[in-house]
Amino acid sequence: MSIRRCTCLILVILVCVPVLGAPADKVEMPEPLELDLDLPMTLEQVLLVTEKFGYEVVEQDRAAGLIRTRDDESIGGAYADSELKKIAVVITDYQTTFHKGKYHMEFQLSFLAPQRTTVAASAVIRGLKRSADGTEEWVPLKSNGVLEMRFLNELSYLVTGKRPYEKKLQYWKKSSQEIILRK
Repeated sequence: MSIRRCTCLILVILVCVPVLGAPADKVEMPEPLELDLDLPMTLEQVLLVTEKFGYEVVEQDRAAGLIRTRDDESIGGAYADSELKKIAVVITDYQTTFHKGKYHMEFQLSFLAPQRTTVAASAVIRGLKRSADGTEEWVPLKSNGVLEMRFLNELSYLVTGKRPYEKKLQYWKKSSQEIILRK
């Protein structure tokens, strides 16, 4: 009887732990940013922010309103797995780990009206997945919206002075408040 209970317990653990440990696939991507600027001025502002973040522009199609940056290959080493989890939805198991990561940004500028444009940002992220048997392959990862939100916030702050994509902090990450004692 105890072997049967032990077997059932192991089976439950093996089935439930991967499900409970997996991050939620629901990711809130930022909506395109609407600006009260014409298209050439918006392009100038986007290029200023890419320069500020250290992104190097490798492709710029003014007619299509598309800007693409060079791959940033700075994610690597012992903490590559945790660094990738900060910018992408990464699901790993005990047999696979990520040892490198790289990403590039793509920006789409769209014309709405003579003095109204939108800017959409997307991060294309890939991770070098190494399996327990030693095989390696670059796999695409889904962005969690952090890089896009960071860029669009900075662009909005440069143009309007406001950051529209601020995430609400959880209770334990909020700053402390002063306690007022009443007499």
